[in-house]
Amino acid sequence: MAQAITMHIPDTLYDQLKRTAELSQRSIDTIIAHSLSHSITPLLEDIPAEYQADVYPLLEMNEMALQAEVRRIFPADRWSIYEALLEKKKEGPLTEKEHAQLDTLRREADTLMFRKAYAAVLLKHRGFHPPSIHELPKVS
Repeated sequence: MAQAITMHIPDTLYDQLKRTAELSQRSIDTIIAHSLSHSITPLLEDIPAEYQADVYPLLEMNEMALQAEVRRIFPADRWSIYEALLEKKKEGPLTEKEHAQLDTLRREADTLMFRKAYAAVLLKHRGFHPPSIHELPKVS
């Protein structure tokens, strides 16, 4: 389903849209819809609700801050504890304290993953290139 809107744009922009539509053999509506779809920031609704508040601040970050976010790694000492708790869970039940710690670490890891991924999406959307896999820090 499509929605109709009325817009007032400068004549020069309309002429450019009209010419682009003619050259591409597409409608002006299609040209505008395509342009808007590439200029609007990706929605946070694509991220699970419980993580949206953690990811929202990235919308205000500049390129350098987003690049730093993409490069963040989960602290090695926290990761070791996380892995140890997962292994222990395979062998038998965890204590209440261990289960709570595992849940906390899982949430931290998931939050980091969502923030890194959304930072990369924002960088790409803004015309910057997120670092390649070879440019990312190595996990020790």
